[in-house]
Order: sequence, then C-alpha cells, then structure tokens
Amino acid sequence: MVRSLKDCCLQAIARNLNRISRVGRHLPHIHKELILKWLSDHDMLTDDYLPHITYHLFSANLKVINFYKCNQVTDHLLYQLSQSGCMLKHLTVHECNNVSDEGIKYITIDQEELEVLELRKLRFLTSYGLEVVRSNKLQKLDLKGCSYIDSKGLDSLVHKCPNIKYLTLSQCTRLDEGISNIARCLNITLEELDVGGVHKIGDHDLENIAQYCSNLTLLHLIGCYKITVDGIQKVVEGCRKLKDVDFSYCFTLESVEAFKALQHLPDSVTELSLLGIQLQDSELLVNVVKRLTKLETVRLCGVKALDDDSLEQILQAAGSHLLSLDIGGSITQAITDDGLRAVTKYCTALEELILTLLPETTGITLLPLFEDEQRAAQLTSLYLGCKKMNGDVLHAAAVSSTNLEKFSVSGLMCVDDNLLHTLADNCPKLHYIGLKSCRQVTDSGVCELARKCPLRRVVLAGCHHLTDKSIFTLANMCLDIQELHLNGCAHVSPVAVRYLQDQCTSRVYIQHKIPNAAPNQLMAKNLDTGEFCRADLIYT
Repeated sequence: MVRSLKDCCLQAIARNLNRISRVGRHLPHIHKELILKWLSDHDMLTDDYLPHITYHLFSANLKVINFYKCNQVTDHLLYQLSQSGCMLKHLTVHECNNVSDEGIKYITIDQEELEVLELRKLRFLTSYGLEVVRSNKLQKLDLKGCSYIDSKGLDSLVHKCPNIKYLTLSQCTRLDEGISNIARCLNITLEELDVGGVHKIGDHDLENIAQYCSNLTLLHLIGCYKITVDGIQKVVEGCRKLKDVDFSYCFTLESVEAFKALQHLPDSVTELSLLGIQLQDSELLVNVVKRLTKLETVRLCGVKALDDDSLEQILQAAGSHLLSLDIGGSITQAITDDGLRAVTKYCTALEELILTLLPETTGITLLPLFEDEQRAAQLTSLYLGCKKMNGDVLHAAAVSSTNLEKFSVSGLMCVDDNLLHTLADNCPKLHYIGLKSCRQVTDSGVCELARKCPLRRVVLAGCHHLTDKSIFTLANMCLDIQELHLNGCAHVSPVAVRYLQDQCTSRVYIQHKIPNAAPNQLMAKNLDTGEFCRADLIYT
C-alpha cells in the first residue's frame, strides 16, 4: 500500500507545526481534525509541542474530535480545547486514562450542537462529569465501560437530551433503577439499547422498556442474569419492532419456561444471539428459530441443545435467508461433519460462517460449498478453528472465497505458508487474519499477505518462527493496521514494533509479551535490500 499524497502532506504539517508560520489559517476544519487525531494517535501531545497545537489547530470551526487511548489527553488539554469556542457535533474520548470529570465538563458545557457523544472506558468519569451535557440534537450516547456512572446522573442527562435514539450502557455496573427512568423519559424516541453486563437489571426494568419503548429495534441484554420469564415475556410482547436481540449468557433461559417466552419474539427479528445458553430441549430451540422467517444472523455458540439433528431442522427452515451462522464453541461433541452437511445443503446465501472448538469436526462436508464458485464468492467472513479441520477444506476456501474480508484459522497445526500465499493471491479484500498458534507459519507467508492484502487486524500470537521481517513488512505495506497480537513471538524485537507504530496512520493496539530476548540480539538494516535483519546471526 502506498501512502496517499494527502496523508503525507497532513503528517508533514503535523510534525512541523513549530516550523510552519500560521499554517492553521490555511487549513479547513476537517484537516485540522485529521491532524489532531494523528497527533493523539502517535502520542505527540507533549508539553513542549502542545502550545503549537493549540495555536494552529484549536479553533472555533472544529466539528469532530476523536481521542483514542491517548494518556496525553488531560483535563487541561480539554480545557484549552473548550476555550477555542468550538461547537462540536461529534466527540469521542475513549480510554484516555488521565481524563476526569473536570475535563469532560470543560469540553461538553454549552455544546448544544452535539449529535454523537462517546465517552468509553473512562475510569475516573462519574455522574458529576455529565452534569453539564445538554443538547436537543444528541442522538447517540455511548458510555460503555464507565463503571462509576450511576442511575441518578444518567437520569439527569437523558432529561436534558430527550432525543437520544442510540444508547450504549454496557458494563456500566452501577446502574440500577435508572434504566426504568431512561425508558420513561426517552419513550418512543429510543431505538437501540445496549445494557450488556449491567447485572442489576431486572424484570421491573424490562417491563418499563416494553411499556414505553415500543420503537426499539435493538436490545442487548448480555449477562443480565436477574431477569426472569416475566420480564422476557413483557419485552417480546411490548417491543414488536425488534430486529436485533441478544440474550447471551442470560442463564434464566436455561429453563424451559423462560425459553418458551422467546416463541413470542416478533417476526421482525433479523439477528438473534443466544451464546452460552445451556438449554437442553432441542425441540424448543428449533421451534424458536423456525418461527423467525426474516432471520439473517443466528449465534448459537455454546448452546447445549444444538446437535446434528436440531441444526439440520433449523437450517432447513431458515438456511435459505441466513447471512451469518455461528455454531462454534460447543461444550459437547454433538455437532459432527454430518451436521455440517446441512450448512452446505441449505445455506445458499451465507456470508459469514463461524465454526470453532468443535472437537470432532473436519469440515470435509463443507467442500461442496467452497467448490461452488458462486456461493464461495458470497463469503466475507470465515472462522474455522476446529483442531481436526481438514487442510483441503482450508485450501478450497482460500482459492474460491475471493471476497473474503475476515479469515481465522487459529490453533490449526496444518496451516502453513502455502495456505497464506493462496489467500494472498485470491483474497485482495482481506483485512482480518487470525493465525494464533499456527506454528508452521513463517515470515514468508505473513509478508506475502502484507504485500497483497489491506490488513487492519492481525493475530500472530504463538507463531514462534516470525521475526522482525514480518513486522517491518506490515509497517511498510499495511499503513492502516489497527490491531496486532504478537504474544510469544520471541524473535520480534520492541524496535520493530515501535517502528510499526510510528509508520501507521492511526493508533495501533499491540500485544507483545515475550520471554527475555537474546542478550546479544542486534537489529540492522541491509543497505542492499532495505530489509531489517538480525545482524548477530549473519556469521553464525
């Protein structure tokens, strides 16, 4: 991938704000926003450089601010930004560990044009920091992982922002009765609600959601174990426009009585997630899924009632309109290759297939699906993490799935460089690759993928043969990479990892925990080839 001229120019300006006279006067607000994001992503908001940033970039015409995992973003910086008089439409502060209530109050006071507010995983943010948020135009509020926000503060916020349509409160663990108040306040305006991990939610909250939020299309209740059959019954009866429903790890659904309530889900549901539900009644599971005639996505990972027979019945009824199927993570050996034959037979429109942790599955009955060029070309995501997965199946998928964007074969010993070369030659849209513990993979395969695919998320943990060559190739060819997992890659040096972080356009999330490096390890650049290599190994 070649860096665009626009990116080169913006990065050159970002690095030289202290040398270019009055450059801010010639920059439109969108370019100021991009430069500011680049500076935060590359940790350049230092005390020495900040005066130049505030002088050239902080201005009244800023509309979008996005700070992601930058510990240089502080309350003082947010105060200085607020003094520019900017009227923001979109504000994101995500996991910036030095931001507290004061900083959020500085940047949100009098922001009456705000349409999107995302304050995620801010460990010092409490309800006090939300007191001045007020905008009739606010439509999306995301407070995921802000565990110190309580119901009182959130209740006050939604009364001052009554037009919120999309609300994410997952992992806000201190919320209790506030969910009921939110439902009453936002009423039919609310369309999407995610309260996954808010364990205090009970039937009373679901009753209020059902009574007041009749326009709800998305409801995520992941891990809300206090709800019972009564609350579920109220929701499915009151929210008749639901399209995306997630009851994963709601252990109440393990009982037949509670699961029967799902038989009344509205026909409008297109996505259903039941991950980890230990229901044992296969017939009841089949009846629930068969009723949903518009179902496009079903996630049944770890559902105990799922076996070869129930899978075939489900796919016979719903397979023709399914776009995404997740049946991985089985805790039994109930799904075999005979059951997967139903995927090949009935799932004619499939775009995503997730098969992981199925101990007796080789995938051989999926071969006809991958050998059908038209059907294989529809696939965009494949997760094939079953330890006995057949190599011929993987090769067929790599050859025919030409529109593949995500591909994971983590833990498979049969994965080698030949498979990666085949992927690189046939899948030019691939942006996610999962190769965890694929021990035959070397630099050759990874470098080929990096040269030919626009990789953004890469999992290479446990690939012990990889060296800095792979990292430097990723750094030079995949400039938009966002996530890289390298745990256990002992031959990859911190120097190469830092080089990649500097080269990429946005902040890169990297995990790189390794044993102690060789004491005499020395990296050097080959002036003939331009590649970095272990200089200490040249004469050994």
